[in-house]
Amino acid sequence: MTQSIFSQLLSELQTNKNHNASIERCKAIIKDLENSLNKRVVAYFSSEVGNDAASMVNDEDVFIIENLLSIPINKKDLVLILHSNGGFSLSAERIIDVCRNYCVQRNDDSEFYVIVPKKAKSAATIVALGSDKIYLRDTAELGPVDPQFIVADKDGNIQVEPAYLYVDALENIFDNEAAGIFKKYFNKNNSKPLSKLPNEMKLKLLEQCNYAMFVNAKNELGLSDSIIAKISKEKIKQYPSVCLEDFDIFRDPHITKSHGRLINFSDLINNTLRTEKIIERLENIFEDKNKFKNFDNLLWELYVRKKQLVNDPGNNIVKTIESTEEFFVNFGMKRGQTKKSPQLEETLEEKQAEKPTQPQ
Repeated sequence: MTQSIFSQLLSELQTNKNHNASIERCKAIIKDLENSLNKRVVAYFSSEVGNDAASMVNDEDVFIIENLLSIPINKKDLVLILHSNGGFSLSAERIIDVCRNYCVQRNDDSEFYVIVPKKAKSAATIVALGSDKIYLRDTAELGPVDPQFIVADKDGNIQVEPAYLYVDALENIFDNEAAGIFKKYFNKNNSKPLSKLPNEMKLKLLEQCNYAMFVNAKNELGLSDSIIAKISKEKIKQYPSVCLEDFDIFRDPHITKSHGRLINFSDLINNTLRTEKIIERLENIFEDKNKFKNFDNLLWELYVRKKQLVNDPGNNIVKTIESTEEFFVNFGMKRGQTKKSPQLEETLEEKQAEKPTQPQ
């Protein structure tokens, strides 16, 4: 009876008691994927259960990717295989800049592609949109890019709250001219109802509503919008039929209603990003369907192995970024963990000492 990749992996992990064999298998898969595409490949996988910034898209990733790309290679084009729940939008913008600059510096018309095996959400969606083309597996998903606030509870566990809710909540209060105790202070045509409140009431309202958070949320939303506007401007230059509204499904949280909402290929049926083939099905990357099937099977195996590695609570690996030349890992905390697990780190350090690769 044929087993799924996941079942095979569980048996392998039970036998080996660690992920070392799986890590080596992933290196071989990435090499096969690169040879199949005949393009340079960088694979980025981060934990879905990370409990700190180490698992997020961050500036350290920018350095690691730029460092990987500094190694000369003859293959044209750059393919980033990307799986991430997101992170910092400014870091996403920097990753786009590094990848695009690499392609330009090659001076051979190289292009920057992103392949999404399963998820590229939030800031990872920004990275994908900043590429020349996005290839999605059939069940792969992008997501809204509206910023989120990370709030830590008393136990140090993080919660994520949408920035736009802070803005909407306070703007609804400020703009509601018939709202309870504010009614007598509001004129029908008053565009700034808050200004009519007595100072004492105004201060009390702002204190209770966390006005500083409101201003911060407004700024973060503006930042996200400006990054999307910058990306869309570049796309419109290349594809005149594309317009800013094509990015609204990613940019405007009022459309998707939830930051975790999936945006898949079918959601873009009338979107110019799809009709212009800026976002495509992965199967279109090869004309030979048998070649695609083999590629897709390898990509799925890579995803399953990486997902198990970076989500496993028995280790502290929350991210891997690698090419055929070098392999980097990020250590961090995962949900449910109370301390770092040194055993796998020590095993990796011993292994790294044998080869010219470094953990991060």
